[in-house]
Amino acid sequence: MTDIEILSPAGDEKSFYAAINNGANAIYLGLQNFNARNKAQNFSLENLSCYVDIAHLFNVKIYVVMNTLITNEETFELLKLVEGAIHSKVDAFIVQDIGVATLLKHTFKGINLHASTQMGIHSLNGAKVAESLGFTRIVLSREVTKQDIIEIKNNTNLELEFFVHGALCVSFSGNCYLSSLCSNESGNRGRCLQPCRLKYLSNFNGKQLKNGYLFSANDLCLIDKVKELKEFGITSFKIEGRLRRPSYVAYVTRMYSSACNLSYKDNSVQSKLRLENFKKLFNRGEYNTGFYLAGEPNKKVINSSYQNHRGIEIGY
Repeated sequence: MTDIEILSPAGDEKSFYAAINNGANAIYLGLQNFNARNKAQNFSLENLSCYVDIAHLFNVKIYVVMNTLITNEETFELLKLVEGAIHSKVDAFIVQDIGVATLLKHTFKGINLHASTQMGIHSLNGAKVAESLGFTRIVLSREVTKQDIIEIKNNTNLELEFFVHGALCVSFSGNCYLSSLCSNESGNRGRCLQPCRLKYLSNFNGKQLKNGYLFSANDLCLIDKVKELKEFGITSFKIEGRLRRPSYVAYVTRMYSSACNLSYKDNSVQSKLRLENFKKLFNRGEYNTGFYLAGEPNKKVINSSYQNHRGIEIGY
């Protein structure tokens, strides 16, 4: 499957090199503002050209994330960042705000725009709207089904990108406002405090029903479905993790790159081994290995007992 793309995260320089050295075909990264992971080290216009040149030397594409909502007062700063990134010869921009997308299309002729997963595109109608706005690729909602993917692929000219590994947001396609409501730190402004990872009580008529991490979603792992997703029409397999360690980026990238190899062993023994190795790096609860692809989410979406890395039990 040489015509598919392994798209890896880079929150810092070490993760950037980890992705390149382990088989990534493309890397997505943020600059100093307007990205949904402002807590990452990120990159700047001063060093962006250097990293783009290195990536292109290895035939790796660079996508700059501009996936937050902006205010009118921030328009000039945004345009300066985009102009600088274009001069650095980045390959595309990932955008959530439709107003921003329209502005960039009118300001920079020939700019390549990808529709962020935070746009929540999960149907043919949504995909056609994105296509009409000038997007060349859509990052599909994690809640998309097999039928949705096939229908979009067969009726548009869009490239389809899909998250295959990493953290899941409890809200639809990452559009969560809980952090904004609780602390005025919005995920759509790159400042999510992850209140979903805290403990909660569920009560009804004065009776306690549940107690635990009731909104904490398990991590996603679709490594055993890459061939199936390719058949549906996905051409870019995206790994979540701009806030995770370089070792995580390296191993997950290498495993998904291997999964696209024709000699890849797809059997229950190898599948179990891969999951065990992933869990040594980082995993929340039990991996979600299906989500909505079969038409509805499986029972592994939430794990109320754990909200952080568990690892592998080796003894007492």
